[in-house]
Amino acid sequence: MGIYFLDTCALKHRYVAIDPAVARRVRWMVSEGRYEHFIADVTVVEIAGALASSCRAAGLGVAEFDSMDRAFFRDVSVGRLQIRATGQREALRARTLLRFAGVKQGRNLGSSDAVIASACLILAQERQTKVIFYTADWALYSVLHDIDAFRAAMCLRYLGAPKGGMRGSTC
Repeated sequence: MGIYFLDTCALKHRYVAIDPAVARRVRWMVSEGRYEHFIADVTVVEIAGALASSCRAAGLGVAEFDSMDRAFFRDVSVGRLQIRATGQREALRARTLLRFAGVKQGRNLGSSDAVIASACLILAQERQTKVIFYTADWALYSVLHDIDAFRAAMCLRYLGAPKGGMRGSTC
């Protein structure tokens, strides 16, 4: 059985049809039962922020937010999405990633993105298999693409049009 790990910016497309083609792809992927689907525990908080932001942008109210939020928790409760707990290992790996990407490479990488990517990397190492990591954040994709340890453990997939001549998938 394959393993998918979804970054928050990829997962939000399941609940908010910002880009209909991407939304269809993410909805199918999460609904399709041949794979395990993981998210990091920080995504539980981040998805609420992403849904709220989408509601503000579209002029939607609390009822629409609550509907999308219930759909998210329904996916968790029926096992479509498994929440991966993060701890000290993920935090330390994320700090190293932020140091390398943020200081040495001068790249913009958020702390939650670093934790999510580190959680995926550690899952791949524990399971001793490549994990398919989906993101809709080009900055995160390009940072991970440039680091051998992440590319070796993860099939990186970018949801959207690749930029700068770089391919949107490493596998």
